[in-house]
Amino acid sequence: MKTMPLKIDRKQSVYPNEVLLLKANINYTEIHLNCGRKIMLAKTLKEFYKEFEKFGFFRVNRSVVINMNFVVKTDENFQSLKLKNKLQLKVSRRRRDEFKASFRQLNGVQ
Repeated sequence: MKTMPLKIDRKQSVYPNEVLLLKANINYTEIHLNCGRKIMLAKTLKEFYKEFEKFGFFRVNRSVVINMNFVVKTDENFQSLKLKNKLQLKVSRRRRDEFKASFRQLNGVQ
């Protein structure tokens, strides 16, 4: 299912289902696309998270927001996760329970 493109700045827009993750870099955000392309924008991760959250994105730690549809596996304690591009990320301790609930809901597991 194609969603409407989301405008990320004046000239560019992306489809949320093509975004793999958003990564903070001080007051800049790197948008990593599924095709391998990266877009760097002068907007904070917090601002982007407000826009992308409704499309199934989750903030796993202070500097990374992931698209939950690209999570391949997690460890048994949900301390880390692996994305489709084989990138391994840590889940912050305080967000672990919320991530576990979101991951199970997405996969239909109780």
